[in-house]
Amino acid sequence: MPLSRSLSNHFTQNGLMINQDEIISKLLERKFRISHSYSTKNSYHAGIKKFVEFLRVQYNFDLKQLFHKILNTKEIDPLEVLDEFYTFLSNYKTRNSRGYGSEAINQYVRISKDLLNSQGCKIYSEDLKLKFRLPKKTQSYQKGLSREVINRVIRFANPKLATIILMACSSGMRIGEIIQLRHCDVEFGNPTIVKIRAETAKTRETRLTHISAEATNSLKDYLAKSEHPKQNDDYLFLLQHKDRIKNAQNRGDRRTQQLREQIVTLSEEERFAKSVTATKHNLEQQLGRCIKKIPELNSKNENGRNVIHFHAFRSWFKTQVTDAHQSDFAEALMGHKSLKLLYYRQNDDVRAKTYRDIEYSVTISDSTIMNKNYSEVQKDNSELRGMVEILSKQLRELERKIEIQI
Repeated sequence: MPLSRSLSNHFTQNGLMINQDEIISKLLERKFRISHSYSTKNSYHAGIKKFVEFLRVQYNFDLKQLFHKILNTKEIDPLEVLDEFYTFLSNYKTRNSRGYGSEAINQYVRISKDLLNSQGCKIYSEDLKLKFRLPKKTQSYQKGLSREVINRVIRFANPKLATIILMACSSGMRIGEIIQLRHCDVEFGNPTIVKIRAETAKTRETRLTHISAEATNSLKDYLAKSEHPKQNDDYLFLLQHKDRIKNAQNRGDRRTQQLREQIVTLSEEERFAKSVTATKHNLEQQLGRCIKKIPELNSKNENGRNVIHFHAFRSWFKTQVTDAHQSDFAEALMGHKSLKLLYYRQNDDVRAKTYRDIEYSVTISDSTIMNKNYSEVQKDNSELRGMVEILSKQLRELERKIEIQI
């Protein structure tokens, strides 16, 4: 049941009757307006639901009573509430008995703090730190991918998923950035240029990157097999809201009516963000099905997450380009923000040349790499033959001079 339907109480603030549903809706709308991410909105929704569960278990009352006791009667200190919520989350047992990790606890406490602050509770970060310390985020060990592993996954993938994997591995793009690419964002060439628009980038900054010849050929093949030729403004991979309705209707999916209702209940921006989230989720499911077909690749990291996931392809790109001694170049293409990259600027020709120099390192196909190595061996042999020829000429000239002197 949606949270907004389960919380239908009112409470008094400054003599006015305040609707809880409106408060929650406004908070969620504000977070979406700032982040432009439906995933962020869903995370806040989940955090509020967990906070409501805590109030019911710990105090046996709801949000209406909480705000009344904090703002009107002053019976409850909001810092005490968050402290107890922290303890509640730390001791909470989920279905798999793993409990909540430090990252989830930090997120839920932060969301609850935002909810309380939105109603004038005035909880400052400094006061929160004096009351209790949130757990430090732990970094679990994550295995790196190999070229062989990625190759095996691609062989089991459909053309769309295989193309996206190759693009991620050769460009360092985030999966959300790839999903929102339009046909006009790709300029085929040697190498192919990809423009990540500011509104689709996590950093909200436009940047350029490249994809390998291997990924370029895969993308061309994918577009050639498309039922409808892509126009400039068409998305390459995004399944838009109207397409989701059509697909659900064809499958006889019971969510068809719900998707139709969202045309009225959600803004155009929200429908688009929801489509991005749905497309990403669909691709993650496709990837999950691929690795399940290969039992030895269906392993998990210490944090319980699959070893093979979309962000791992981005990490693979960073590792490969760094090993090719172009760490700053990798950071720039990936869109990482750091002080050392503030003045790192390359013109188009230099960037393209640098990418061609490291392209072999982000190419998955073994045959392509062998051809690259063979070309390098041929080049080395040619240079050696040239050096031998020069030395032979010098030796003959020296012998001629010796004969003259004799």
